[in-house]
Amino acid sequence: MPNNRLKFARKFLIGAVIIISLVICGIFLAFNMRAEELTVSMIHQQAKALFQQVILIRRWVTGYGGVYVEVKPGVNPNPFLTSLPGLKVNIVDKDNNKQYTLRNPGLVTREMSQLSTEAEGYSFHVSSLKPVNVETNSPDVFERTSLLRFEQGARETFTIEQRPGGPVYRYMAPLAYETTCNRCHSNQGYKVGDIRGGISVSIPMKEVVAKMRMNRLLTAASAVLVLGLLLGLLAVINNRFLKELREAQEKLVEMATIDSLTGLLNRRAGLERVEEELSRHQRSERAFACLLLDIDRFKKINDTYGHQAGDAVLSEFGATLRRHVRKHDIVCRYGGEEFLLLLPDTSPSAALATAEKIRAVTAATPIMFAGRRITVTTSIGISMMQGDETAKAMIARADAALYEAKNSGRNRVVCAEANELQAD
Repeated sequence: MPNNRLKFARKFLIGAVIIISLVICGIFLAFNMRAEELTVSMIHQQAKALFQQVILIRRWVTGYGGVYVEVKPGVNPNPFLTSLPGLKVNIVDKDNNKQYTLRNPGLVTREMSQLSTEAEGYSFHVSSLKPVNVETNSPDVFERTSLLRFEQGARETFTIEQRPGGPVYRYMAPLAYETTCNRCHSNQGYKVGDIRGGISVSIPMKEVVAKMRMNRLLTAASAVLVLGLLLGLLAVINNRFLKELREAQEKLVEMATIDSLTGLLNRRAGLERVEEELSRHQRSERAFACLLLDIDRFKKINDTYGHQAGDAVLSEFGATLRRHVRKHDIVCRYGGEEFLLLLPDTSPSAALATAEKIRAVTAATPIMFAGRRITVTTSIGISMMQGDETAKAMIARADAALYEAKNSGRNRVVCAEANELQAD
């Protein structure tokens, strides 16, 4: 039973360690995942903000019917605009003889994308399923999928693409047809409110992903460190707890089996051992002797010298028994001033010799208590195991022999099987 309790405690502590470890790992994992979600959410909000900025700039350009910029090297008139009838694309300032060309919202968006790509790394792209300028406004795979979803009612789309230069966050929202779009798109059959295309925003995530990976490593290292410290602490507590539990259980076992006054087995533990030994020796058919010992006139000792003196007599008598028995013999305090001694593999004559030795030593060794000498004698009854009789029957015969020893004048040994003693 004690071992089962120790095993249960050990399993419980191991289970607790596993659960705590899983909880700690789960907490760190949850924090890391939440941090990454917040990072991606911030990039998403940044993409939405950039989209709104592009829309505002396009509206500003559209509100003024486009803007004119000076024609310089690399700044050329837009061939698409020059093909539109009634649209004055190129003008000349007569004061300084400088030429200016018209820039519509689409071209402004494209040139802004080029500048932002060079400066910040992110870019914009206007695309449509029915592009006016096929070369510049045709959608890629993500944009085409997004445009189809916009036609089904989606208000935005986003994804993370893996590219050779690193991951890129893609965001896209639709462009609705407005009356101001008639100037360039009147011949495409759109109605006000129709989805005529969309603007995608691309934000490089290489540095962000690198930081997220570093954060994962730091989180994992922190989790390992905290877990290591906790497991170390739990190991110390576990060892101390199990040690104290083991000591407590050993103490309980001792209290349950050992007589506190004499240090011998108590009656219950002694009888259990007797049953075990008796069963073993019945199978082997070896001799088995039972001695029942009683301290003579013990009540008189208590009455004359006090109960503390009586306790001292019991303790010293128990020590005498321990000194004169073998390691495998069973000796216990049977009750009050009675003691039970079981001698396995012992013949009647050997049992008698042991009993006589204990009796003689007890009578010849006064016990000193509070400066007074207390003479102690003992009466002993012996019985030998008979066939398959029970321990109770064997002890009863030893008790009858003890009773005879008491009635015969005490301080003597009587064997229940006197005929076996003579034969032996």
